[in-house]
Amino acid sequence: MPSSIASADRTCASLCLPLSSKKWKIPTYPFRKSMYEKWLKAFHMVATQGGFTAAARTLNVGQPTISTHIKALEDYFRVELFYRHSRTIELTETGRALREITQGLYGHEAEAISFLRSVEQMDRGQLRLGAVGPHDVIELVDAFRRQHPRIELAVNVAPRRDILARLTAFEVDVGIFADDVASTDVHSSLYCRHQVMVAVPKGHRLAHRASVRIAELRDEPVILRDAPAATRRAADRALTEAKVRVRPIMEINSRESVREAIALGIGIGFVSAREFALHPDVRLLRVSDVAIETASYVACLAVRRQRPLIKAFMTMAQAMAQPRPAQLPGRARSLGRHRGR
Repeated sequence: MPSSIASADRTCASLCLPLSSKKWKIPTYPFRKSMYEKWLKAFHMVATQGGFTAAARTLNVGQPTISTHIKALEDYFRVELFYRHSRTIELTETGRALREITQGLYGHEAEAISFLRSVEQMDRGQLRLGAVGPHDVIELVDAFRRQHPRIELAVNVAPRRDILARLTAFEVDVGIFADDVASTDVHSSLYCRHQVMVAVPKGHRLAHRASVRIAELRDEPVILRDAPAATRRAADRALTEAKVRVRPIMEINSRESVREAIALGIGIGFVSAREFALHPDVRLLRVSDVAIETASYVACLAVRRQRPLIKAFMTMAQAMAQPRPAQLPGRARSLGRHRGR
C-alpha cells in the first residue's frame, strides 16, 4: 500500500470516519480547536511549571507527549516559543506574550480547581441552614463553627412548610425540623427530644408545685400555640390519650406571646422546656405521669447527603444527638425545688 494512502487510512481511523465515504470531508474548525486546546494547554503548563517534565507530571501524561504538542504548535504557526538550553528552557518574547494570553484561559481553571479542592477539604464554602426554631440550630451552628471556622453559615428561621420548600428547592442545605420528614427524597436523623412542661402564672393554684398529674389540668383555661407548633401537637396528643378536656381560650402563633399571656394570668400553657425563656411571673411544672415530648430532626435531601459540607454537618449532628430529653437548666430546677417546699 502506498505510504500516502496508509497515512490517510490512519488519519481516517483516528477520526472514526470511513475513507470510502463519498461524503467524507476533513473536519476543519472542531478538529483544529481540539488540537489547539491540547497544544496551548501543554504550552501553558510548560511555561508556568518551568519545564517539560513538571508539565507532564501535572497533566499526568508522558514527557514525549508534551514535547510533541509543543513542537506541533511551533511548527504549525512557524514560531519559536522556547529557547532550549542543555538543562533548562527559557520563554522567547513570543512565548512570554502567549503566556499572558493562556493565563487568562487556564489560570482561571487552576483557580477553580483550587477552590473546589479547598471546599472538599472544608477550608471554605457556605452552608445554608433552615430551622423551625432558634435553639437547636444555634447550638449546632456553634459546634460546627468550632470545627470548621472558615465555613460561612447562613441561618433562616421560618415555619416548617417554608423550610421544607426551600430544602427541596435547593435553597437550604440542611433543615432542622420539629418532627421527622416523611419523604423518600429527604434523609433525616433524630437530633434530640425536648420535655414539654406546663406553664402557670405565679398566683395559680398549682404554682407551688414542682409537678402535676395530667388529670389535674382538667377544665383549666389553656392558651394554645398555633396548630402547626410541635408543642401544641404533643400536648393535644397527650390530653386526648389521657381523655382530659381543657378549655382553650386563645391561640397564639408565638411562644413569647404565650409566655406573656400566662404571666398576666390569662391561662396556663404547654411549653418546651428547651425553648422557654424563664419569667418571674411564670412557674414551670413537670407532668409526672405522662411523657410529653417534642423532637428535633436534622434533614437534608437524600441526593445531596454525600456533599462534603452537608455530610460533615449531618455527621456532627448525629454525634451530638441526645435520644432522651435534656435536663432542665439549673435555674429552672432550683425554681422547681423552691416551689415544692
